[in-house]
Amino acid sequence: MFALIRIALRNVTRNRRRSLITLSAVFLALTVMVGVRGLLNGLQATIREGVVYGQTGAVQVHRKGFLKAMQGAPLDLDLPADEAFLGKIRAVPHVTAVAARIPFGGMVNHGDQTVFSLFTALDPVAESKVCPQRYERVKVGRPLDPADPTGGDFTTPLLSRLGVKVGDGVAILTNDRDGVLNAVDMKVIGSFPEPGLFAADKKVGFIPLPLAQELLRMPGRATEVAIAVDPLDRIDEVVAALRPVVGPEYEVSSWHDVAGYVDEIVKNQNLVLNLISNIFLFMALLGILNTMLMSVRERTREIGTMMAVGVRRRQILALFLLEASLLGLVGGALGLAAGYGIIHHYAGEGIVMRAVGSTTDIVIHPFITAPFVARTFVVSIVGAAVAALLPSFFASRLRPVEALGSVA
Repeated sequence: MFALIRIALRNVTRNRRRSLITLSAVFLALTVMVGVRGLLNGLQATIREGVVYGQTGAVQVHRKGFLKAMQGAPLDLDLPADEAFLGKIRAVPHVTAVAARIPFGGMVNHGDQTVFSLFTALDPVAESKVCPQRYERVKVGRPLDPADPTGGDFTTPLLSRLGVKVGDGVAILTNDRDGVLNAVDMKVIGSFPEPGLFAADKKVGFIPLPLAQELLRMPGRATEVAIAVDPLDRIDEVVAALRPVVGPEYEVSSWHDVAGYVDEIVKNQNLVLNLISNIFLFMALLGILNTMLMSVRERTREIGTMMAVGVRRRQILALFLLEASLLGLVGGALGLAAGYGIIHHYAGEGIVMRAVGSTTDIVIHPFITAPFVARTFVVSIVGAAVAALLPSFFASRLRPVEALGSVA
């Protein structure tokens, strides 16, 4: 076997130009595969973190039926927002923070301008622990402050429609849980470009939870409890543990259930990436197939000589497969190293990008996982061997007399 490996290595280096072209094809394919996979990993991680730490939280608790009727902001499907209820949730293992919320629709008025908007009432302190990235979006002024019970944060598009700037006063009007119109005065203390990734409505406001409870006449109540989980990979475990704690009248949902569109986006991205990667790999393997076919044609008499001195057909087959595998191994190793080097370079400083339709930059920190590297390396070697299988079979089936008489 070692003798075959030495011969295979000598044959690979014999025609250096052809081997270099083939190695370059494998190298380029794996560099692109690793680079794109690393970039996409970073993008998907940023999207998940933006949703979990900036919008939904890891887990949410609602009254049964709330999520199905959420577009109508069902205030009658409320739940307790007192320490007795929230404390039970907080006591579950891996739960690190709990925040009560009330999402609802209403109108913002300033002077003669009135704009319909979507609001989320938040506990200023608890929300910063569950979704810290939410407050990071505030670019002008300051986020919700427990010391300012009538101050709210609003998106820039909403303030532009109203002709309002940070420091001005506005009025919030909406129907309470009994359908009666109510209003409160507020001060704009902060603004942010947009509510979050993939948000459909750009006219959004965040107001303090106690003020919303007064506005909606829901003292001590909320319609949503957002929960932080550490580590995030324990989400399913936390969901299962919470259900008996809160009782059958409530539903416990992970962020996957609340923001299922994110998983769909990730799935579609992976499908496109796999298609692109397979195309690059297929082109590289075609190069190996072509190289091996030319090698068999040029070495027909050499194959006949080897058979004439007693080399078996299976050894001829193994020799050509080894040559192809060496090309896949070396090209794959170099491509993985180059791809990893590119990913490592950008992993620390990050890549600044802006999503389509967004006004906020996001920083992507690309990364790759060890299983992906190992799997890709194995595929490059095995794929090279498979690509060379047909030429190797042709070489092993040559007849010694005919091969020796060949003029090729």
